[in-house]
Amino acid sequence: MAISLSFLLLLLTSITASPPMPMPSPLASPPMSLSSASPPSPAAAPPPREQQQQLNNIIDALIGTGDFGGWGNLLSSADPSTLPITATFFIPSDNATAAAAAAATTNTLDPLIFPYHIVPQRLSFSDLQRFTTHSRLPTLLPTMSILITNNTPSNFTIDDSPITHPDLYLASAVSVHGVASVLDYSLYGNETFPLKPSRPPEVGTAQPTPPPPPPPSMAGETWGRRRSDAACLCTEYPIVFSVVCAAFAFKIHRIPLSR
Repeated sequence: MAISLSFLLLLLTSITASPPMPMPSPLASPPMSLSSASPPSPAAAPPPREQQQQLNNIIDALIGTGDFGGWGNLLSSADPSTLPITATFFIPSDNATAAAAAAATTNTLDPLIFPYHIVPQRLSFSDLQRFTTHSRLPTLLPTMSILITNNTPSNFTIDDSPITHPDLYLASAVSVHGVASVLDYSLYGNETFPLKPSRPPEVGTAQPTPPPPPPPSMAGETWGRRRSDAACLCTEYPIVFSVVCAAFAFKIHRIPLSR
């Protein structure tokens, strides 16, 4: 009996003296990366090879129609890196381009016409129909914008020139539309339309003396701050790029406009 009691005491002592079994540690979760929570970076410009291929596709589409080969020749000498990442091209027909060149005093196209026909944003024909009449589209020509003169699908016109070939070429970043005539920035580009008629003065009412004209420096600042009033289009583009486009157009205006 004494032996059994001693054995039990020894057993209890060994049980209470043994350390507890360690609990399994939870799996450590990997630390959250800040980069995974940050918003995605903006899309970068496509590689030069893709830019050149996209320009080649536009040229092939223009030449394939048979009516826009002249502007296809002009674009064939363009440097794709100087063109905007997203753009809308309004391309006049060969007959319209030849007529515009013949009407010019130098028998050549105005070099500023080229950037005036490019909007720095992709706009399909369905996108264009969302704009109301008298809306304006900014162009690569500084301070100049294209006027939507009719937004009906059957007779959609910009600067009073019908869009004869809507969606002539469409890609994810570029759209091309054929127009019936060369767009005239000197007539439509810097006008606000419609012009609000001024109220005729009443008979016998003294007219206020008009303010003196601003000095040349102020006039230059006002001209430099003018912007297009296009709705839903707040695209900004560097003035340097526009100057490059103008210089590029001046360089290529000697190229024959038809094959």
